[in-house]
Amino acid sequence: MAVGTIEVEILPERKRLPTHYPLPILRIGRLAVDTRHQGQGIGKQLLRHSFKLAFQQRDTAGCVGIVIDAKPEAIDFYKRFGFQLIDELLAGEIRGSPPPKPMFLPIKSIPLI
Repeated sequence: MAVGTIEVEILPERKRLPTHYPLPILRIGRLAVDTRHQGQGIGKQLLRHSFKLAFQQRDTAGCVGIVIDAKPEAIDFYKRFGFQLIDELLAGEIRGSPPPKPMFLPIKSIPLI
C-alpha cells in the first residue's frame, strides 16, 4: 500500500470535491490470497485492514478513497465492497499477467465489515 494522488476528473463521484489539485488516496497495488486459502474470508480481512488505514489517512492527510489495481478475475470481489472501475487511470503491470483494472472506493462508501 502507498499514499498517492488522483485527479478528480476521473473519479466516478465528483460532487463536493475540489477540482483544482490532485486528491490524496490510499493505493493498493496488489492484494492476494493464496489459492489454497481462498474462500475463507482472508481477502475480506485484508480489505478490512486497508479500510482502517484509509480512515487513518483521511484523518491525517485528507484521503478521499482507495484505489486498487485489481486482477480482471477479482473485479467482482471488489465490486461487492463498493469499488467502481475507473478506466482513465493507469495501473501497474506485471509481465506475464493480464493488465490490472484500476478501481476506486470513496472513503464515504467504505463498508463497516
